[in-house]
Amino acid sequence: MLNFPIIDLHVHLRDKTTFHTKFAKEAGVDTVVCMANTKPCLDNIKDIKKYLKQKHYVKVLSVSAITVGREGKKLVDIDALKKLVIGFSDDGNTLENPDLLAEVLKKDVLVMLHSEPEEKYIKKYLRVLQKVGGRLHLQHVVSKDAVDIIRKAKRSGLKFTCETCPHYFTYPNEIEDKPVSPPLGNLEDVKAVKKGLADGTIDVIASDYAPVPRPKATGFASFSSYVALSYGLVLDGTLTIRQLKEKLHYNPLRIINGK
Repeated sequence: MLNFPIIDLHVHLRDKTTFHTKFAKEAGVDTVVCMANTKPCLDNIKDIKKYLKQKHYVKVLSVSAITVGREGKKLVDIDALKKLVIGFSDDGNTLENPDLLAEVLKKDVLVMLHSEPEEKYIKKYLRVLQKVGGRLHLQHVVSKDAVDIIRKAKRSGLKFTCETCPHYFTYPNEIEDKPVSPPLGNLEDVKAVKKGLADGTIDVIASDYAPVPRPKATGFASFSSYVALSYGLVLDGTLTIRQLKEKLHYNPLRIINGK
């Protein structure tokens, strides 16, 4: 469908990476960045190396958890892990401690943050970023208010990136009731996310791929719908094909490489 390499910046492969990367390849995805909410949690060198050694059908990059066990209490060994992973994320769990966030941001590594409640924690995270600097990336942007906050912050000169996912610009909660975290937005949120993609406020479209079987409230995204629904933004006139390439290739690559 698309004639450029697709980099999916946010997937959950759980523990069967071989099985799930086969679906990624079949959908036309070339590279995936897997989150740390695995068993065992990807928060140490031994488990991350073992995870990455599995057979994969596409290129697999890993993040480490920000905190041990994704519990929000103690930072992982950032210095030891930063050469092994592309970034750090407690995705699925909100990092509530601003002091821990400041500490990891000072390490100048990519920090990918889950925000729930969204507007409250985006504001908190951006305040910390403004004080200490660093490489901050906001995950799965959903709401109109969040888009407005991000747009205003970027226009003020604050440097950071963010992503949304196909379900957040496709399925309003007035007509769809799917378990996903953060929850689906309403029709106004969907419109705002699409506008944010079009005007560059939102940098990346990531799948938030959730494998089957899925525990309660753990998502419903697939690789095939990721590509198709993203291309739908070109078909409905929201994005040009060049803009879509930015969201699915250039911007994810730039974020991974720290540029």
